Amino acid sequence: MASHAVVFANPSGVIRYWSSGMVELFGFSESEALGATLDLIVPPDYRERHWIGYHAAMDLADGVVDHGSFNVPALHKDGQTIRVEVHLHVIHDSRGRVAGAFSAFSPDEGPSASIEAL
Repeated sequence: MASHAVVFANPSGVIRYWSSGMVELFGFSESEALGATLDLIVPPDYRERHWIGYHAAMDLADGVVDHGSFNVPALHKDGQTIRVEVHLHVIHDSRGRVAGAFSAFSPDEGPSASIEAL
């Protein structure tokens, strides 16, 4: 992959930034992603669990989600479920309020902690 695959979503899970690396990894253009929710890349069978975890991270408001990466299933534009590594970081504004989440993705490259084991 030539570019970093990073996304920023607000506390409601609406995508506000979609890098060219995300286009390469997931197939969705920037215009398709911006304004959509993270359901764009979360497979339907995992959405309920994803939103429970996402909202819990937003509610914690301390930015500490995990310092490692997780191997998770993700949805490609072509409808296939792919495996990716993801690092999630909660972002705060200048007043310390949760502004959303920044996530960096990479193709699955081997064993790591699986989110399903949590």
